[in-house]
Amino acid sequence: MSAPVGRPAGTGEWVDLSQPMYEEMPRALPESQVCFTPQYIETGPPGSAVRITHLTLSTHVGTHVDAALHFLPGGRSIEQYPVDAFVGPGIVVDARREGVVPVTRAEIEAMDLDVRAGDIVLFCFGYGRHFGTPAYRDHPYLGDDTADWLVERGVKLVGVDTTTPDLGGAHRPPDYAYPVHMTLLPRDILIIEHLGPRLEELVGRRVEVNAVPLPIRSGDGAPAPVIARAVPDEEIR
Repeated sequence: MSAPVGRPAGTGEWVDLSQPMYEEMPRALPESQVCFTPQYIETGPPGSAVRITHLTLSTHVGTHVDAALHFLPGGRSIEQYPVDAFVGPGIVVDARREGVVPVTRAEIEAMDLDVRAGDIVLFCFGYGRHFGTPAYRDHPYLGDDTADWLVERGVKLVGVDTTTPDLGGAHRPPDYAYPVHMTLLPRDILIIEHLGPRLEELVGRRVEVNAVPLPIRSGDGAPAPVIARAVPDEEIR
């Protein structure tokens, strides 16, 4: 089937942009510890060992999508969004830097990016490779005015290879207002967090993205196996 007009499909290799899931993986809250509990049952054929693993995890560990309900009482839950909210064309912005450094609107505008209405915009800070290390806590973030810029461009989904597009938890003042979340989510511009290290393979490219999360009923977010592939002959500037 051909791609719809205005939504070119990638033809390159699908790139896995997810982080692995494991019991000691990074998490925002101590009580969000991930647990994998295997159980063996005796109903299989002779000589088999039928294994079923039980998972205990937060909806916000690993690569996942935030729904509006994550911050907004009465906001839409994750299963209330159409599949089209999570798939489609987009760009990967090369925002690689070290430390707690914002991406400002002035910087983004100077890049002269080819951001189109309905795009999925993935910011590569180069932090996917730090997942599970102490350095991962002290990550870059999006400036307040960059969130405004994304709204003005009419994007539908924003992703980062860090714990959050906002200032990281270790660096927030007591009255921190989560400006990126509170600018995007009320407009149903959803957020992907904890993108993986292979995002760096796609920097500077237009891409086709699939980030469909688990349809958890009344979910404030959900894990999502995010994949993307480059659109041939299309760069973002």
